[in-house]
Amino acid sequence: MDIRLIILGSGQDGGSPQVGTRGGVGPPRAASSIALTGEDAPRVLFDASPDLRMQYADHLAHRYPESRSPFDAVCITHGHMGHYAGLVHFGKEAMASTSVPLYADQTVLALLNANEPWKSLFTAGHLNAVATDAPLELGAVSVSAIRVPHRDEFGATVAFSVAVNKRPWALYVPDIDAWEPWDSAGDVVAMHRVCLLDATFGTEDELPDREPSEMPHPPVTDTIERFADLAEGRTVVLTHLNHSNPVADPSSELHQRAVNAGFTVAHDGLEIAWAP
Repeated sequence: MDIRLIILGSGQDGGSPQVGTRGGVGPPRAASSIALTGEDAPRVLFDASPDLRMQYADHLAHRYPESRSPFDAVCITHGHMGHYAGLVHFGKEAMASTSVPLYADQTVLALLNANEPWKSLFTAGHLNAVATDAPLELGAVSVSAIRVPHRDEFGATVAFSVAVNKRPWALYVPDIDAWEPWDSAGDVVAMHRVCLLDATFGTEDELPDREPSEMPHPPVTDTIERFADLAEGRTVVLTHLNHSNPVADPSSELHQRAVNAGFTVAHDGLEIAWAP
């Protein structure tokens, strides 16, 4: 079966380099987003980033006929700007999609339905709200939501589990405050053959002018230690990299440490094929 994930963006919400900065560590990165595609797969977008237009042009346009809506479903992890701002491209000013399922926690759906320009996407029929109370069934592929601890000022945050023929395959966790509050983190990672995990910051003191409590994320050093025993035999990808993160630099000590421990550092355009 031809089913694959494509990393459309491996950067934090602002991408890399960010507006207002003179550059970023490592190669340029679009904001975090992935797509499920392939001859035997539904076309599913996970997080609609502000960079969606170019992500589509760079990584998906050659795969999808123009006569059809490019996506069969969209799944949104949470209500921070890098993960849903690209939904504007589904409206009448752009692709004008028709009744594409938008799969998100009901609190995030409520946020979108209460505010323009997102509200009009539903009232005009471009998007169809589907709450994450039950799995999203798309033929041989199903998507389930898993609640994870993250700053929930705009609604709950979920991770997404992708199953093929009812067997868990890929896990997408671009944002989480810390691994400790998620008691089942190790078990959930172990269930999946492919895991894309939050790697926003390399270390806790990466941004000396910002309090870590303002933007909590598990440092890459902690993620490596916590999941190193699970990296063997599966693909564990570090994604959602901030423009300051040293792991984004292939020549850095932290990058080499991650690779030596069996992790993959995400880059835009990385493809991961399903295997039974």
